[in-house]
Amino acid sequence: MRRHYTDEQRSELIGLVTTRRATVPQAAARLGVTASTAYNWIRRAAAPSTAAHRAAAARRVPATPALTFVEVARPVDRDAAVMVRVAGLAIEVRHGFDAALLRDVVAALRDEAA
Repeated sequence: MRRHYTDEQRSELIGLVTTRRATVPQAAARLGVTASTAYNWIRRAAAPSTAAHRAAAARRVPATPALTFVEVARPVDRDAAVMVRVAGLAIEVRHGFDAALLRDVVAALRDEAA
C-alpha cells in the first residue's frame, strides 16, 4: 500500500538537507521516509516550476543562514555558471564547486571590504 506524507514532512526533510543539518539518508531515516522518496522530494524541490509553486515552496522551506551554499540537484547544463559578486569582485561558480571554499572566500572578501 502506498504511504502518503504531509507537506510538513516534505518541508522538514528538505530543510534538514538544504541547511546541511543532515544528509538525505539521515533525514529520511529520522522522518521514517525511504531514501528514494527523500531524493525525489529534493529533486522536485530543486526543479524549475511556475512562480506560484516556487513561492509556495519558499514559504514551506525554512530560510537558510547566511553564506550557506548547497548543491541540491545536478544541473542540466554542466557548463552553466553563476556569477557571485562580493565587494566589487565577481566569482564565477561552476558545477562541482567546493561549497566550503566558496563560503570562506566570500566571508574573507566581505570582511576585507568592511
